[in-house]
Amino acid sequence: MRKLIGEIYREKVLSLSKRSLRKVELEYSPENLRIEKDLFGWKLFYTRFGRKTGYFLECRSEEEARFLKIFFELGLKKIHVPKDEKYLKSILPEFEKEKKRTDEILDFYTDAILNRQIRERVKHEVYMEVLYRGTKEMEEEQK
Repeated sequence: MRKLIGEIYREKVLSLSKRSLRKVELEYSPENLRIEKDLFGWKLFYTRFGRKTGYFLECRSEEEARFLKIFFELGLKKIHVPKDEKYLKSILPEFEKEKKRTDEILDFYTDAILNRQIRERVKHEVYMEVLYRGTKEMEEEQK
């Protein structure tokens, strides 16, 4: 049986020591996420939910930006990121593959829901179940 993205996150990231993790927090839910490189490095651009004003988060690498984007798209506001770039690069494909698989399944089943708000709400609820199943620590941390 395949592991859910939350199980992979707990196994590959949360199992690391606190010293080898960096905590990234946003005060609100981001949307319209995009990754760009400029003269000063990689940035994850986003807007606040329901607003048009743009913000960005500086990232150490493209891999870190891609990792953060996955979990921000899932609706998390607090994310632990491995500091070791080689390790992050090695685990990133598994997260991207599982996120893509989850999105494809959700899109298939929610395609018939015509109301966009209801469709997004259903997707969000499923994402939260997929992320938090079997763990209290992630749920408590997000509060």
